[in-house]
Amino acid sequence: MLTGMTRSASLSKCGAYRWTLTRTWDGRPKLLVCMFNPSTANHLEDDPTITLLCQIASHNGYGGIVVVNGIPLRSPKPAEAIDMVNTWDKRQAWYERDALHFNLAEIQKQVERAGAVLLAWGALAGRCYFWFDNVLEEIEAALPDGVPLYCLGKTAGGYPKHPLARGKHKVRKDAPLIPWRSA
Repeated sequence: MLTGMTRSASLSKCGAYRWTLTRTWDGRPKLLVCMFNPSTANHLEDDPTITLLCQIASHNGYGGIVVVNGIPLRSPKPAEAIDMVNTWDKRQAWYERDALHFNLAEIQKQVERAGAVLLAWGALAGRCYFWFDNVLEEIEAALPDGVPLYCLGKTAGGYPKHPLARGKHKVRKDAPLIPWRSA
């Protein structure tokens, strides 16, 4: 268990979207983690994914994490996030389009200041692959020279493995970070 952790999160005014979540436990550099969509973790509480990511980051020499998500909708049901990306135009939910683009700009900003980036959105990205292809392109374009891009392994579809992968793909708290292009 990590001690002395400082927690913060940046949420939309309405609380429906999370732009960033930060956990810091010491002065070493932070690991930027890009996942699918935020669940229940906030500025006060961690969920199982955040707890595991903190352990993985610490094991790999980082003093904290900054979490961003390809889809900023706070929901424990990924289907709602998938629907947000795939159908906002049909529903004319322009505020959702605006939230997606604001979020993409936040991801770019965080990547530009990152010391290392971990991709971890999992196989669900295949259900809105055009959006996550765009997210990956923006991350790679914003990545400063020499900043490593990691994953925890790849899914059968070639997506970066999510920390809570199950079964034989389960990610351990001492998992190594794998260079994205060689995974």
